[in-house]
Amino acid sequence: MAMTTKKDKHKFFNPNFSTLEPYVPGKQINDSEYLKLNTNENPFGPSPRVKETIIKFLEKSESLLRLYPEPESDSLREVIAKKFSIKSNQVFIGNGSDEVLSLCFLSFFAGRGCLSFPELTYSFYPSIAKLFKIPFSTFQLKKDFFLDLTNIDRNSQSVIFPNPNAITGIALPVDEIDRFVKENPDKLIIIDEAYADFSKGSCVSLINNYPNILVIQTFSKSRGMAGLRVGFCFGSHTLIDGLRAVKNSFNSYPVDALASLAAISAINDDVWFEDNIDNIVETRSYFSQELKKIGFRVLPSSANFVLVTHPSYKADILKNHLFKNKILVRQFPETRVSNWLRITIGKREECDLLLSILKQKISEAN
Repeated sequence: MAMTTKKDKHKFFNPNFSTLEPYVPGKQINDSEYLKLNTNENPFGPSPRVKETIIKFLEKSESLLRLYPEPESDSLREVIAKKFSIKSNQVFIGNGSDEVLSLCFLSFFAGRGCLSFPELTYSFYPSIAKLFKIPFSTFQLKKDFFLDLTNIDRNSQSVIFPNPNAITGIALPVDEIDRFVKENPDKLIIIDEAYADFSKGSCVSLINNYPNILVIQTFSKSRGMAGLRVGFCFGSHTLIDGLRAVKNSFNSYPVDALASLAAISAINDDVWFEDNIDNIVETRSYFSQELKKIGFRVLPSSANFVLVTHPSYKADILKNHLFKNKILVRQFPETRVSNWLRITIGKREECDLLLSILKQKISEAN
């Protein structure tokens, strides 16, 4: 039998394949004994209205599942537009915010010169940039880990960053972003707001003031629907029309009917949403203070997670200790925060459990 070389294995692939570094998500363990605090899922799940909608959908599954979903998710677009006081032609719907991001990279970044994003951010950005052969540069954060928009390469044609940032949880004030967009009318600027609902600050209002900005959000975090994959994007109708054209040329599959109906139910439940956010933010504050009491440095988070480090313990030691106790947290090796842990804000009792295990570890050495 002929030997297969590494070169032979890739000979039928796009030559760009060898440069790819696929995005690696947090560890997924389908074991209810483990407490997952590593992927920033909502511990409370979706609104009860979502469950009601799914039950009703299943009761009519024979008539609904045989039909294709709305090609442009018009019903969901209209509900989102009403919620945010904009027009439906300023809204784009995708299968999760990662699909929306991918289509934005293809639509607006590819072939337009250099793209800039933070040195420490969502690791999907460099992965998708390399796939579409988009040249990129990273800009440094401040010493306190805040984004520094003055460090962005002046020659870059496009910019993307999360707000709050995806690893640190730190958010920039909207007025600071407003000034940056105003001062850079020739750059296409995307604000990734996956965690914005936990910060009480969004750039959606800016889309009516500037034609060069897009804002991306998701139902996965604040609305507890990570398993249904619904993302959305705001921008001028010109940018949104372009995004739709590329999507329908590249991946014409719309969001499925069940996910769309569930998303409509979720976005219409204001009471549940506000209570959910308040609960997570309150727990985040409590958890941060308790971590500080046992010696941790905790970055000021505006997301549903905290980034922490301890002066006396390496992050991998603490991570492994938590794993032995069936708790998952996230570490980012080979980055500026390799000795930090990112911990999702769970329910109060889940945070207390993690705290008790960390306290036990720290007390052993004293």
